[in-house]
Amino acid sequence: MSSPELVAEALTERILSLEFTPGTPLREIALAETYACSRRTAREALLQLARAGLVSHERNRGAVVRTFTPEDISDLYRVRRTLEGQGAASCIAAPLELLQTVDQAYERLAASARSGQDTVEHALMDLRFHAAVIALIGSTRIDSFFEQIAVEMAYAIRLIQHDEVTERVSEAEVLRDHARIRDAVLARNPLEAQRAVLAHIEENEPRLLRVIRAG
Repeated sequence: MSSPELVAEALTERILSLEFTPGTPLREIALAETYACSRRTAREALLQLARAGLVSHERNRGAVVRTFTPEDISDLYRVRRTLEGQGAASCIAAPLELLQTVDQAYERLAASARSGQDTVEHALMDLRFHAAVIALIGSTRIDSFFEQIAVEMAYAIRLIQHDEVTERVSEAEVLRDHARIRDAVLARNPLEAQRAVLAHIEENEPRLLRVIRAG
């Protein structure tokens, strides 16, 4: 595995699968041995993951899997409120094909939930659903911005999903909020779509904050 991109991709999979939990050290020497690459390649891969929000560099410890702070979570959810709220409001005038994309994203999310809630695939399907709502705004720049924080958001979603499975939250409960958002978007009801989006965010932010504080 010779390129930083391939090493970063492999590490991302292990972090999102929660094989590497928050705070796990990521040593260049060990990574170079595991992935049969140079230490320079391992270092560049870690820098890529740091830019993606999955790795942090700590004094006297080096690179470790990112541990979210409550401030990190509040900031991420501030972004979600702004972008998803605007996306929901835009459903009234969005092109039909963008509404259909939201519907299709929901169906893929539902299928992944039936296959297993505590999976990387389910987290990515969840993220793509919310990205489809944001895409209703019709701004390629906003879509690109959300893509930049997508992996970081997927990591946060994984922590929530793992907690949901631990607490035995049903598949129906997991999908309920997303179905409300989807239905309001398809009905071109911006007020209900915004209410559904904000209710979903207000429910999940405290849950993730609790997970983070429990550490």
